[in-house]
Amino acid sequence: MRFIHAADIHLDSPLRGLEAYPGAPVERLRVATRQAFDRVVELCLEERVDFLVIAGDLFDTEVKDFNAALAVAEQLRKLDQEKIPVYLILGNHDSREEMIRHVPWPANVTLFDHKRPQTVRHPTLPVALHGMSYPKREVTENLVPNYPEPVAGCFNIGLLHTNAGGNSSHAAYAPCSVEELATKGYDYWALGHVHEFEVLHEQPHVVYSGNTQGRHAREVGRKGCLLVTVEEQGRGVLEVEFRETAIMRWFRETIALQSDDDEEALLSATRKRLLQIVATASGRLAAVRLEFTGRCAVHEQLAKDASRQQLIANLRALAPDLGVDVWIEKVKFHTQSPLNLDALRERQDLIGQLLRDIGSLAADPQALLALPETKDLATKVAAELTQDGDGEDKFDLDDSARHVEWLRDAETLLLSHLV
Repeated sequence: MRFIHAADIHLDSPLRGLEAYPGAPVERLRVATRQAFDRVVELCLEERVDFLVIAGDLFDTEVKDFNAALAVAEQLRKLDQEKIPVYLILGNHDSREEMIRHVPWPANVTLFDHKRPQTVRHPTLPVALHGMSYPKREVTENLVPNYPEPVAGCFNIGLLHTNAGGNSSHAAYAPCSVEELATKGYDYWALGHVHEFEVLHEQPHVVYSGNTQGRHAREVGRKGCLLVTVEEQGRGVLEVEFRETAIMRWFRETIALQSDDDEEALLSATRKRLLQIVATASGRLAAVRLEFTGRCAVHEQLAKDASRQQLIANLRALAPDLGVDVWIEKVKFHTQSPLNLDALRERQDLIGQLLRDIGSLAADPQALLALPETKDLATKVAAELTQDGDGEDKFDLDDSARHVEWLRDAETLLLSHLV
């Protein structure tokens, strides 16, 4: 017996802010989650699996575009034609209260109840599936104690959208421990909510499939679903095989620069890294976030906005020059001056005094925040500061660490003019 475990498809996820990114392949990114789901269905047909389980967040939010609901129904109908059942629970993104539109589910789809956990038997195989859909977006109670007892003589599968073990990178919805899942008596827990493939326990298996398509730069690497093979007579799991469904892969690459590295060296190192990325992307679109670190000669050039923007443009131009399917999503610089700041700080002149004053402020972030000039500037620019599409670079004007970063940037700019 074999089945596919998928979760967190986030169909038609909005991928906010892409229009602001130069050269963004907007349309390809917008359809990526839908194409990844299509690939899940194709795998079910290619592998002739016995059934498909989806552990929550099939949709990213309530179905505003009814065409999305029709597209899902059309894909699942392909499985109905091959007599492949589909077992589905709703998660926090597509909970019962979020799904205000009716989805025309085909006859082969079992949508688990949102009021209480329930048990469903496979029509022809000794398989019992237990699950519960989210009634609302924020489910903070542990659902596991109310899940039914395992059915004797069956291979028991639990479908649960949960933060098992307290993963700090995800909201604590339907929290539970790995131990209570492992001791529930089920043979396999098909988990959703965490977007990374992870086997939390074996025999019985407690597994996150991860999401089927990365949606931003924090969801890097391979994304897909799981092909699960069960022993004959349903005695246990033989194999859990990851299958990639992503149409594109996200990469975050840090390139360390050396003290003598100028713009030419930076571009050369980036070109080499991009070629390495292409080799691992297996023909998929590679969306790359570049981050540069180190004390380097090019740092002085980065202190001037016009020079920085020109360098970013030159970096973006590398992708089409390589003739490969690469999009540079964002460029970040965390470089430092190659100058000996300690020696400059000891100088008994204006430059030395300036650096000592900046160092004192950096060591006392609260004093920096209390400066009247800081408050005035924050008020003036607050309306112009925006949030990145992945929410990672949200500007918090009360964040003392961010103010220290800005202070150090100002230090670099001043040194580029004075030294």
